[in-house]
Amino acid sequence: MFYSDKLNGYWEEGYHYYFEIRGKKFVLRDASKRVTFETTIKYDKRKLERGEKTELIIGETTLASTYKGEPMWYITGLYYENGIIHMDTHYTIMGDSSYDLHKVDHDPFYNLLVLDDKYLDRLQGDWVQWSMDGKSKSALRIFKNEISFMYDGTVLDKAKFHVLAYRSNPENVFISSEDLTVHGIGMYNELKVEPDMLSGYEMVCDAEMPLSVFARRDMVDKIAVPPAATRPVRNTMMHFEPPRVDIPDGIKETGKTER
Repeated sequence: MFYSDKLNGYWEEGYHYYFEIRGKKFVLRDASKRVTFETTIKYDKRKLERGEKTELIIGETTLASTYKGEPMWYITGLYYENGIIHMDTHYTIMGDSSYDLHKVDHDPFYNLLVLDDKYLDRLQGDWVQWSMDGKSKSALRIFKNEISFMYDGTVLDKAKFHVLAYRSNPENVFISSEDLTVHGIGMYNELKVEPDMLSGYEMVCDAEMPLSVFARRDMVDKIAVPPAATRPVRNTMMHFEPPRVDIPDGIKETGKTER
């Protein structure tokens, strides 16, 4: 055996990077846990097993490139010591950084609970969007693990999804992309699954949207709509100064004249 079980497995830095090492295979994931690259790894097994500082040599080191294909963010050092993998990087704009990764006994998506088996059956079918005037033409249609975003009966977009919850908050169940490295589904940051509704915020770059609420057609006028669904759209690209009030000399802000 040319590879050490001390390295085989999953490694976490806590936020920025995640590694998976299996024999001669090395996988690096970024903060979203998306694979940055897969490459080979080699090292001196005997040195590592003796507990000595051991250089890890990987076939790819570039984390990001310029539009010309030149490395602009890359790994400058990678070694194992005292049960920790140390990684040094250089970014042409920000300079040097260092990261320590620790071995864990789970995969990169351990923080997520996939709840498809528990929720998919009850989510099947059409969900109508609630509106204050009762005239909304928007709807969701769910078939198996695919959700369609509809307007006036026409499918505008569709996507595969999972029903998820964070292990740290299992009561907050939501619909998100089938790709676990992506948070959100379609134009929504997520769709929260509640007993009688689905709800979520549309992602609009220059506006703060009200909460979108979807319910079964026979329930859309009976659900208790959250207050956030009734607020108006707020333009986040405009700034309005509050009216200025000039206070005459001798008058305090209490409105009383100084004596």
